[in-house]
Amino acid sequence: MQEETKNCQNCKKDFIIEPDDFGFYEKMGVPAPEKCPECRQQLRTLFRNFKTLYKRPSSMSGKMIISVYDTDTPFPVYDISEWWSDDWDPMSYGMDIDWEKPFFSQISKLINAIPHISLRNMQNENSEYSNQIIRSKNCYLAFGCVDSEDCDYGHIIWNCRDCLDNLYLFKCESCYECIDCLGSSKLLYSQESEACVDSIGLFDCRNCLNCIGCVGQVNKSYYIFNKQVTREEYKQFLLKYPLSEKSSIDFILKEREKLRKTIPQRSFFGSHNNNVSGNHIYNAHNIHHSFDIKSGENSKFCFTLRKAIDSYDISFTTDLEESYQSLTIDKGTKVIGSQNIVDSHDIYYSEYCDGSNNLFGCYGLRKKAYCIFNKQYIKEEYNKLTQKLIEHMVRNKEWGLFPPKELSPFAYNEAIVNEYMPLTKEEALAQGFRWKDDIPATKGQGTIKYKDLPKDPKDYNDKLIKEVLTCESCEKNFKLINREVNFYKKNKLALPAECFNCRHESRMSKRNPRNLWKGKCAKCDKEIQTSYKPEDQKIYQIYCEKCYQQEVY
Repeated sequence: MQEETKNCQNCKKDFIIEPDDFGFYEKMGVPAPEKCPECRQQLRTLFRNFKTLYKRPSSMSGKMIISVYDTDTPFPVYDISEWWSDDWDPMSYGMDIDWEKPFFSQISKLINAIPHISLRNMQNENSEYSNQIIRSKNCYLAFGCVDSEDCDYGHIIWNCRDCLDNLYLFKCESCYECIDCLGSSKLLYSQESEACVDSIGLFDCRNCLNCIGCVGQVNKSYYIFNKQVTREEYKQFLLKYPLSEKSSIDFILKEREKLRKTIPQRSFFGSHNNNVSGNHIYNAHNIHHSFDIKSGENSKFCFTLRKAIDSYDISFTTDLEESYQSLTIDKGTKVIGSQNIVDSHDIYYSEYCDGSNNLFGCYGLRKKAYCIFNKQYIKEEYNKLTQKLIEHMVRNKEWGLFPPKELSPFAYNEAIVNEYMPLTKEEALAQGFRWKDDIPATKGQGTIKYKDLPKDPKDYNDKLIKEVLTCESCEKNFKLINREVNFYKKNKLALPAECFNCRHESRMSKRNPRNLWKGKCAKCDKEIQTSYKPEDQKIYQIYCEKCYQQEVY
């Protein structure tokens, strides 16, 4: 088929469907989308609340629990252990198919009746105050954390150890305030760097050791601001600019930013790729308009995946194949219109199902097969009803769509969507989204001012965890935990002056948007696509990948 330009039914902007896209939709048996990729992504991420947490009673036991759901939800909410227990049966909520009603109205009825788990917290140990966390240990206020240990205050932290206050970290250890870094150890205040050790304030560096404030360096040791220094000069610099003083960090990062404006910047961050477009893509082939992909092939419009194969329109997922319009899948195959699915295949429009196959419109099932609306069928009957149900959804123009925004249990500012595609309250309401004005926070209960906290890391002690601090940005209260105090002391770092949310927002603001703009290589004038906005392309010298490699390597 030929390329086709469509007008998005939601935002009214034109978008293009390419011939390969039509091939994918035909293979998956779904119609071509009527909404643009950005609006489709916005809708999916509206269904995911990562870090807005509430205290509320369990609907089963009445005990106070931590949950992503406030008390105003229409459905029951159980504590994690209660939800996984044998004290209730998801199959008891099974419903017959009503051929007179649209599918989404029927699944809404099931979802609003069945108990929801308070937090998506699976196979973890001592990580009760984290969400969307899997196979991890000793993690606190970590969100989107997979296979990690002793990691606190992080977002999308995968396969990491002993890391604090990071954003998009992969296979790292003992890192602090890092953004989009991989395979590094003892790396502080750095961004877009890989395989670096014992370094501070790096940007786009590879295989560097004992470096400070460097940009675009490869295989360097004892460099400060891109200049070679002796080991003694390196030590003297750290004595002059101790990391326990905020002014030292501000100086290092300010000088680093000056460097960025004077030397070539790569248009795309990633490596070991063939025929890809987007940003932060690694070990991939034929992946396009995608962001934050660690490996995969033949996929498009994917955002934050560890491994994507033959999939379109996927967000916040570990590993999956042959899937479409889904969210938060951990090891899945042939998943459509679903979310929070673990180790399952042939799953359609289902949520929170584990170890299952051949489900359609189900919620909360474990190790089940051939079920529709949580009702069991024999294989032959399931196959007939599934085909009939797909035809029913096609007639109602539902098949192939992600569930509508009315089915999301979260307001726009509760969900992760507001961090990646932020809107004001007025903008969100105008677009038909809900907004929550009473998100919980504590103010006015501080027990100590920041200026009165110890400045020398040698003086940090367990008494600090008893104090209530006040964020210098939003004035909300926050506390320290023992493990982070020890981390600051061990690494001779200053205590934070801002709460976790403000620190997280600051890190998010330093990433390039998840969008692509046209530009020209500052060296060869070749047309490129880059995540640098047009105004940023005037600030930095953006090189195409070929010119950048020739310049740096």
